[in-house]
Amino acid sequence: MQSQINTLFLLIVLLFSKVAVAHHNSVIFNRPTDSPQASYALALLSLAYKELNYEIHLIDFSRQNALLAANNGVLDGQLGRDISIEAENKNLIRVNYVLFDYKLMLFKNCQPNTLNMLQNVAILSGYPVQQHYLESTHFKGKVIEVKNISTQLNLLAQKKVEGAIMLDFVLPKANLELPETCMQKQLLNTFSLYHYIHKKHAELAPKLLAALKKLNNNGTTQALRAKYNLH
Repeated sequence: MQSQINTLFLLIVLLFSKVAVAHHNSVIFNRPTDSPQASYALALLSLAYKELNYEIHLIDFSRQNALLAANNGVLDGQLGRDISIEAENKNLIRVNYVLFDYKLMLFKNCQPNTLNMLQNVAILSGYPVQQHYLESTHFKGKVIEVKNISTQLNLLAQKKVEGAIMLDFVLPKANLELPETCMQKQLLNTFSLYHYIHKKHAELAPKLLAALKKLNNNGTTQALRAKYNLH
């Protein structure tokens, strides 16, 4: 498995070396999940990088491998992550400006039980905050990691899991179909999302922070939040 990932990294480096040469002042990130929050963060960060004469390039990259790729310097960082990634990804530097806050939600049946009473839960791969939260609450049940939200909901509908943990900013709000059973949504916690860059770009961190503060102070941030209907 590790050899396959290393091969993937090498291919990515080879494929995008020409891009890096053509745009010396550029950074490469994986394309985020399509959502208003992600569009807002990308628009804001694009303006911040533009202040520094940098351009953001997005590539399609497996979410499951994107964090590892960023920590290894194949990607230039992560557009938005919470601080749960920091313990295991020492090469990533946080730009200490909150892009937005998001909610960690539990979907479960309507029986009067709490998270720690559930026998099992399904989580979405690629977002370490879920596992970190479960560990912090000393969850004793079985954790089933799946690749997409549809699988989580199908497992709930088929009663193969008793709960599913989801991040509200990756939920497909327009077409989210809950199982046709009595279902409850419970807020577990709220987290903040930050921009992370690889340590090879360490000199950019304070400059990006200053640029983001400038965009906030001149009203650009508020205008973008209104554009993408974020409160």
